[in-house]
Amino acid sequence: MLKTESETTRRSYYFVAGLLAILVCVALGICVVLLDSTGVVDANLTTIRQASLASKSDSELIQDLGSEQGTDDGLSGEIVKRGARMVPLLVKLKGDQRPYWRVDLGHHLSAQAVTLPHPNAKPGETVTVEVAALYLVCAIYHNTSEFAQSPYLTDLTIPPTKRQARNYPNLVSRAWESVDPWSKELQNTSIDELRRRQLDPLRGSDVAFW
Repeated sequence: MLKTESETTRRSYYFVAGLLAILVCVALGICVVLLDSTGVVDANLTTIRQASLASKSDSELIQDLGSEQGTDDGLSGEIVKRGARMVPLLVKLKGDQRPYWRVDLGHHLSAQAVTLPHPNAKPGETVTVEVAALYLVCAIYHNTSEFAQSPYLTDLTIPPTKRQARNYPNLVSRAWESVDPWSKELQNTSIDELRRRQLDPLRGSDVAFW
C-alpha cells in the first residue's frame, strides 16, 4: 500500500512538473512572437514615415521645422539627403525665434543633452528654428547630420577649458555673418567644389557647433 501511494505521488509530481514546463515554453514562445511583432511594427512605421517625408515638397519640409509636434520622423535626415538645393530655403529662416521641438540634431551617441523649450530655460539653452537652420546648412556641407555632437554653438576664441555649448545671440549672429556669403557663393558653384576647397559654412566666424 505504501509503495503504491509513493509511486502515485511521484507520478503526480512528474505530471505537474511536466505541465509547468509546457506552460513556461508556451509563455516564452508568445513573448518571442510579441517581440518579433513589435520589431516588425516599428520597421513598418519607420518606412511609412520615410515615405511620407519623401513625398513632401522642399518648402513643406522647411515648414515642418517650426512644427510644435516634434517627432523622431527623420526630418533632418531628409533635408540633408536633398542636399544643396535646400540651402536657400534654410537661409530664409534667419531670425526665426520659434523653438525647435525635435531632438534629431547632433550625434546619436552624444553625451550632450538637448534641452527642449520650457519657461525657465537659461539664455542660449534651447534650440531655435534659425539655429536648426544653421546646423542643417552645415550638415548639408558635411553630408551628414551627425557632423557635430549637438546643435549648440561654441566660441572658438575662448580657451577650450572655458568654452560652453550655448546658442548665445552673439554667436548666432557671427555664424550668420559667415553662412550668408557662403550661401551666395554656393549659387555660383557646386557643393562638391566648396568641399574640395574646404570652404566650411562657418569658416572665419570663430564659432562652431559643439
